[in-house]
Amino acid sequence: MARHIKFSEPVNESERWAFSKLAKELPEHYVLLTNIEVPTPSGQAMEVDALVVGEWGVYVVDIKGYIGTLDAGVHAWSLDGRNVDNSLSKANYVARILAGKFKHKVPTGVYAPWCQGMVFVTGRLGEDIEVQKPNRTMGVFDPEQIISALTKEWGSTSQFKHKVTEKQKEFVLDTIGQVAVMERRNNRIHDFEKKQCLFINQGVEVWSADYAPGHFRAPWILKILQPAEFESREEFEKFEHSMREELFRLQELAGCSGVPHCAPLIQEGDMLVLPIRMPRGQPMTELSDVVITPKQDLMLLRRAATSLHQIHRRGYTVSNWQHNCVFIDQEGDVEYIDIQNQLSVSDDIQHFAACFLLIAERLGNPTIHQWFRESSKGRVGSLDALRSELSAVLMQQTIAPEHHNPETLLEGSVIDGRYRLIQQITQSDDSEQWRAMHLQGGFECVVSVFYNVEENWQGVASVYNSLKCLYHPHVEHIIEFSQLRDSNTLYIARAWIEGVSLADFREYIVPGQPKKWFAELLSALQYLHSLDIYHGSICPDNIVVYQKTAVLANFAVGSDIAMRGYAANYADPELWAAEGPAERDLYGLVASFVDVLIPKTEAPRTREDLIEGLNYFDPEVLPPSLAEACRRVLSFDLPLTDENYIDLFDLPE
Repeated sequence: MARHIKFSEPVNESERWAFSKLAKELPEHYVLLTNIEVPTPSGQAMEVDALVVGEWGVYVVDIKGYIGTLDAGVHAWSLDGRNVDNSLSKANYVARILAGKFKHKVPTGVYAPWCQGMVFVTGRLGEDIEVQKPNRTMGVFDPEQIISALTKEWGSTSQFKHKVTEKQKEFVLDTIGQVAVMERRNNRIHDFEKKQCLFINQGVEVWSADYAPGHFRAPWILKILQPAEFESREEFEKFEHSMREELFRLQELAGCSGVPHCAPLIQEGDMLVLPIRMPRGQPMTELSDVVITPKQDLMLLRRAATSLHQIHRRGYTVSNWQHNCVFIDQEGDVEYIDIQNQLSVSDDIQHFAACFLLIAERLGNPTIHQWFRESSKGRVGSLDALRSELSAVLMQQTIAPEHHNPETLLEGSVIDGRYRLIQQITQSDDSEQWRAMHLQGGFECVVSVFYNVEENWQGVASVYNSLKCLYHPHVEHIIEFSQLRDSNTLYIARAWIEGVSLADFREYIVPGQPKKWFAELLSALQYLHSLDIYHGSICPDNIVVYQKTAVLANFAVGSDIAMRGYAANYADPELWAAEGPAERDLYGLVASFVDVLIPKTEAPRTREDLIEGLNYFDPEVLPPSLAEACRRVLSFDLPLTDENYIDLFDLPE
């Protein structure tokens, strides 16, 4: 693309098209001056359509929009049989005047460059033209020949051909006069000064520019539409509509992080210009060799997720997730420079996860990695959950190393940078339960830690992530489920529940309470099972009760935990092997209440003991229909249908 300096605007479409073709197709070291005036010895100014300072000489080019067959003779010309002016003689006359100026002003040690005239016959925008001339080198050319004539040695009519030097080019521009002034004027659009062309194609131009009001300078991008360069008015209107939509989107998203600033549209003559602030940093495609610390990665992901969340809150999506359209600076700020709003929110999150997956993988944090991996496959996660996780991991930077995920849990230890242990509640070979403080939220909660978990923890995580998103008054509220880094240790954070386990409340139960609690927990199981969520280890220790209600707690981390832990007596191995998860939950619930309500024994009760224990209850306390339903559950003989669990056990609503 040649260096194009306009001295004035084209006077017709033929000139406009010709200048555009020359500017695009001539080499970048060429200089194209258009619509300039050359004074003659008499003082009269002669207009030159185009002056090309090229490799083999200086060319005075006259533009003609003739259509048809041009017979260009040495002296006379005709177009489809009609006489027309010999434009080449005029161009050569101006060339001789310029050559004289060059010779008189040339400094010592510099030779004047060769100067000649040419005629460029455009036809109808490059078509419908045929040029007939006595010889190939005669300086009259159609659109197919003009570029070759201006760039090849054969196009020069000089007897002695020499390439134009850089000093000669500078001398020519100095002789023409005010070239630098006109170039600055051409490159200035209001307070924006064009610097470098980044893209140009059929009327669409993208330039880097400086916003330079006075002494202040700031880098911007100018998106320019040149109406004359489009093939049709309809095509221009299509691009104009797209540019106005982009402006509207950027204005609607003003104030969101990650969105570049824009200025109002500028109408400069026929041009339409959209100024957008140059994004800071560099595209993701150029970050492969940059050394980034884990903390910088975390901050980058959090800012990227926050920016996307804000964009979605405004009702838009990024949509264009090519790496060269995502810019990242040294501070970890992210900018999305081409917001198209063409995808749904879930698809946008999926593309976001795929875009940043490699960064998430190198962090080594299983929860963050899992979020990006699952979301990139279409199982889209919540941006709020991701931002919370990233913030919590960043908090670990402020935790003293000796208190962060210690091998032995003690009061004051910090789990995963977000839970400080206050008091141990229970402990077994495979697990511990602690009263804890949520560091970010400043509230008390319960943290259960499970060691040496053998199962695929990601599968169990999906259950707990589902529990985080639902509410039932008789199901514990799950705050978080995660794996400690580089270990087989899981932890679950739960809301603090006032009350005691059903096993510990055995001595304080009053008539009427068990039936009410049993019905409440049945309603909870009905709700969970309808969502394909199962407890897996119901036992008296996992039922928290107080005066008014009961809550299911400690959902199983997996069958290995349930079978080894204190829930083993309520997870009959034979039943677990033969029945489904819903039947297992009902068995555990019935067995828990029967075991607590009949007289206590030292030895663990078998399934036969529990069935026999049903005979202990007074019929007024345990109606025969309810007792029969419980017996059938404990005997594996109660088929589950779509019937409500409350009706199945013949309990009042």
